[in-house]
Amino acid sequence: MSMQQVKRPYDRTSNVLIVDDDDTLLKFFKIHLNKFFSKVVVVENAKQALENIKEKEIDIVLTDIRMPKVDGLQLMEKIRKAHPDIPILLISGEPMNEEQQKQLEDADGFLAKPFSVDQLNNFIHLGADLRQFYKDITPCLKDAKKIRDVLTAGDSAFDKLMKKEELAKAKSIVKEWRFKNSDQTAA
Repeated sequence: MSMQQVKRPYDRTSNVLIVDDDDTLLKFFKIHLNKFFSKVVVVENAKQALENIKEKEIDIVLTDIRMPKVDGLQLMEKIRKAHPDIPILLISGEPMNEEQQKQLEDADGFLAKPFSVDQLNNFIHLGADLRQFYKDITPCLKDAKKIRDVLTAGDSAFDKLMKKEELAKAKSIVKEWRFKNSDQTAA
């Protein structure tokens, strides 16, 4: 993923959930990301993350992969079942096996540790852009649970996912989002 530094305004609407079992990293995320987002919630494990998602509107989840009991990949699966419209960004500094590498394809992004502050900023804002896209496109969908299919659907499949009366609007939203993010996503 090519990430070019982008100057971002303070986001007064997005709620970011950070999940990591490293207390030092959680403190860093809380202090740093509070400069950019209205609410940054930090938790130490998947159980706390799922509780927060039930209680609060969460817009972006940033989770470490390696955690005890329920890892970040398992957490991603649990969140996706109930909230397919929440972007899930994964981070890790550990090598991953072949199965984990395959599961990474389902994430909205992956950032390897160590990372720079600029890389983190661009990474988390890419998630915020994706969340806004999901919010914009959801009213156009026949079935909101199919939201992730929109990103990969071909023209005929895309048309089947959308409400007929919303099709032109949906195509416009997708075209604008793809253009806006073409320089930030992997080729």
